[in-house]
Amino acid sequence: MTAPYIIFEGNDGTGKSTIMKAVAERLSLIFPTYDPILTQHPGSTPLGRHLRQLVKYPHKIASDIVIDDLSRQVLYMVDTISYVRTLLMPALDAGRPVMADRSSFISAIVYGLADGLSLDDISRILELITPPKADRLYILQCDSSVGRERVSARSDLDHYDLKPIEFSQRIDTIYAKLLTTNAALTMLVSRCVAIPDVVYVDASRPLQEVVDIVIADAIEMMRERYYR
Repeated sequence: MTAPYIIFEGNDGTGKSTIMKAVAERLSLIFPTYDPILTQHPGSTPLGRHLRQLVKYPHKIASDIVIDDLSRQVLYMVDTISYVRTLLMPALDAGRPVMADRSSFISAIVYGLADGLSLDDISRILELITPPKADRLYILQCDSSVGRERVSARSDLDHYDLKPIEFSQRIDTIYAKLLTTNAALTMLVSRCVAIPDVVYVDASRPLQEVVDIVIADAIEMMRERYYR
């Protein structure tokens, strides 16, 4: 790759988009040529925007739409393929940095497992495409109850927002053990990011502290790999 690619992951309500934007602004001040494209998943491509509506708010399209858990992850993978081929790879090849609010690849693993899919099923879905490896995967962590409280303030709750607290707790556990559960899971994660480039961040801290932690790590990585 010729430009930095950074992903922010975590349960709903951990502040991914807010932290990503704050980090992007700070890094742009430190590295004057750093002008990243900020993306979200699903929904960063024209196709993805329609898929986002379908998988998150199917009732807004038609009241009789029922999406089973396997079909939902396959639809997310369609978004991933569109994103990688039409946005991510062209941007990085052209030297344009990318910062992502979620990687559909990592989210597919975490949310697929939480939904009860087998690791074999998820692995087969993810075989459809291999994304460029991220320079950093920041996994933001905070207690499920805190995340739920933040999410409940939203005016437009989606499919996952409406699930019981036990689902959020499963998500937290899977993120926490993403690299330690078993070798097969670790190998699947490593298709998207090198394991040493996975960084866990306590997102229950005040926002500015979280941003400072990410900034300190990102500066070191970027000076080592891109801005010497």
